[in-house]
Amino acid sequence: MLGKARQNFALNAFFFFLPASWAMVFLTLIALPSHAQPFQPVPDRAESFTRPAYRGDDESPFKPRRASAFPPPHSITIGPVFHEKISAETGAAPRPGTPHKIGFGRDIAELGRTADTAARLQWQNTPQGGKIAAFSITSPRAAGVRLGVLVRRLPAEATLRFYPQRAGATYEITAKEVLESLQRNLDAGDNSDEARTYWSPYVEGEEATLEIELPLGIGPDALEIAIPRVSHFFSSPFAAQAENVTEIGQAASCELDVSCYSDWRGESNATARIIFVDSGSSYTCSGTLLNDTVSSGTPYFLSANHCISKQTIASTLQTYWFYRSAACNSGSLNPGYQTRTGGATLLYASNVTDTSFMQLRNTPPAGAVYAAWSAISPSPGTSVTGIHHPKADLQKISFGSLQSYQACTNANTGLFSCSEASQADGQYLNIIYAAGAVEAGSSGSGLFRTIGSSHYLIGQLYGGDASCSNPGGENDYGRFDRAYNAALHQWLSGGSAFSLSVSKPGNGIGTVTSSPSGIDCGASCGAPFAGGTNVTLTATPGSGSTFSGWSGACSGAGPSCLVVMNAANSVTAIFAIDTIALGVALDNTRLLWTTGGDAPFAAQTTTSYYGGSALQTGRIGNNQSTYLATSVTGPGTLSWYWRVSSEDGYDFFTVYLDGTPQYRRSGEGSWTRNTLDIPAGSHTVIWEYVKDDFVSSGQDAGWVDYVTLSGPCCDATPVYRFYKPSADTFFFTASEAEKNAIIANYPWYNYDGPAFYAYDSPGSGRVPVYRFYKTTADTFFFTASEAEKNAIIANYPWYNYDGPAFYAYDSPGSGRVPVYRFYKTTADVFFFTASEAEKNAIIASYPWYNFDGVAFYARSQP
Repeated sequence: MLGKARQNFALNAFFFFLPASWAMVFLTLIALPSHAQPFQPVPDRAESFTRPAYRGDDESPFKPRRASAFPPPHSITIGPVFHEKISAETGAAPRPGTPHKIGFGRDIAELGRTADTAARLQWQNTPQGGKIAAFSITSPRAAGVRLGVLVRRLPAEATLRFYPQRAGATYEITAKEVLESLQRNLDAGDNSDEARTYWSPYVEGEEATLEIELPLGIGPDALEIAIPRVSHFFSSPFAAQAENVTEIGQAASCELDVSCYSDWRGESNATARIIFVDSGSSYTCSGTLLNDTVSSGTPYFLSANHCISKQTIASTLQTYWFYRSAACNSGSLNPGYQTRTGGATLLYASNVTDTSFMQLRNTPPAGAVYAAWSAISPSPGTSVTGIHHPKADLQKISFGSLQSYQACTNANTGLFSCSEASQADGQYLNIIYAAGAVEAGSSGSGLFRTIGSSHYLIGQLYGGDASCSNPGGENDYGRFDRAYNAALHQWLSGGSAFSLSVSKPGNGIGTVTSSPSGIDCGASCGAPFAGGTNVTLTATPGSGSTFSGWSGACSGAGPSCLVVMNAANSVTAIFAIDTIALGVALDNTRLLWTTGGDAPFAAQTTTSYYGGSALQTGRIGNNQSTYLATSVTGPGTLSWYWRVSSEDGYDFFTVYLDGTPQYRRSGEGSWTRNTLDIPAGSHTVIWEYVKDDFVSSGQDAGWVDYVTLSGPCCDATPVYRFYKPSADTFFFTASEAEKNAIIANYPWYNYDGPAFYAYDSPGSGRVPVYRFYKTTADTFFFTASEAEKNAIIANYPWYNYDGPAFYAYDSPGSGRVPVYRFYKTTADVFFFTASEAEKNAIIASYPWYNFDGVAFYARSQP
């Protein structure tokens, strides 16, 4: 019998070293079994529920490995990890309110970019006509590893497999599941590379292989991934193996074995040890499976916010169930322990009570208990029990009592401190244990009280200073009743929870919030609410936008609407850009503009280069495009300013001349000026923004502003104005380079934009406008008078002559505007303006400015 058990162990061990009784299941549909007995929910309380076995529980994503089917991998070994690094990690003193670290991130330079990764993939043909390739990555001296796969493009039909070369089983996941996991991160508002990184399950040992299989009809060019990091475990989450029993017992000596307390077996079966990845480092905490009041079997899971505070971390979650001793004080691992991968959907996270509340993506194993809970505040002196995994060891139990309520500072600032508070004000429960203790790794574990013969969860562990050597130390648990009343009732209370989704398809900007809280979104969002909840939605337009009205479950044009959550509902909130003509937004009304595609360009006032408005690309989805077009007549030069904020290398903003691409931008970029030489005749210029089939990044948009066309009728260039507050004076330049240098290097100059238009070369009827620099006051003077220029050169040596600044006119004419000059008597400086309104305001309100009349004539348009 022992030999057979060992044989099965070798097959099932893979990297998890799981016993023959181990099983894993990927299920998302959970139903209350027909034989489950209904009960009447007690207000603010739910009873426990034991999940029965379902059909398919014995199915596993771990498949037997056939060596002949596996391609030879491209092998990479990262440099060695020095003993000092391991000592520093293992020797770090634990701090309350921080998860227990068991691994650190290591960069893989050879696979840091998608191009590097693609170049090293050695594709082979499969018998089915597809392609297959693999990487083997070794991090020396690792107890185990998790591979971080950065996804830029991944066909949904692909299959990924993870395994060590030595093992006889492989973990298999479809690319569709990977993409869904990453999309949850993006939907939560995280656009970082971490959000686009899928972390493999834990692989025991220092080597792990990633295998990628593409089906018939999909080539390697459809795949763009990198493997920039590996999480290197210096402490194995499977340390307590049959082969590693010497590592059992890392917990302190005063800890109590939960297997010795049979009346707490239900709560033991509800408690899981968890591992997760944050920025490449791996950590372990504890958590508790919770029931709802209708015993729906939905796998709600409670842990600490300082362990899992955002969706990107929740997606890396891996859980271990029944991870305790085989018998009371046996020191050997229960052979029936199991693990689940797949991560979780983060439903609620708060540092006020250090609460992290999730829904597991995969069903816990049969026999797992959905714990009872109570949202009734306990009284000081109440006996309490904690069940947890200190130092990632076999499950332990601690007994104590509630001392007081505590009001505490932010649990994530590193400055956590508490003081005694009333029941109404305290966010934490202060516990002293009479038997047992909690340690690093216990974070997030459940605290229970006994009512009658049943046990109810009332909090989850933040941390404390108690230990075996300090048995009178205090421990702080976030109050479950506070979190329940704030948000958790939406999922755990008597009725079913229904989803409310909000979308914003308009071209304007704005936010939608809800009361009770849950909805607070940009482009789209959703949240569940308990059945029967009255949800008030409020729409608030952003700058330059207006709220146009509701559709779906809401109607009307008012800023607020009421939705009664008796079923799943969807609402559309329409925000529109304040009406601004295309040409006005582009500062060019001479050209004829058109826009189209899946969504048109539209004017907005949130970001612009000049004039307070610019055009923004339409709000499009994946595999969609939006364009702006105009017809121009040459010869001449077209110039414009544009910027983009998109997924770098995948979503592009392109400019075409007669269908031929001229400029292409992607990623994050500031306002940039570009020009096109327009040949003689009529030509079409198009700005087009195109998205690929997966992932959005940045603001997912492009902008165009300040378009000018120079030529026989339109060859004037802008003269830019700057204001220097310290001297109360202005500076003008027609030089693009000088303008950019001032903006970049002289922050004491405020950029006002183009003041008027002139010329950078002589022409018929044009006169030079000369520039002087006054060395005694760091100001500038301009004149179009030859006599005045010569007089200054001859008599005022403190003025440096800079030569012609630009060319203008000395007389009025069609399309010309006067540029007025003022002399400021209090400072011996001059001011110029082409604005009639500004001129009149100065004459009326600023008597210390002497009006000198017209200095020269310029153009108001190119």
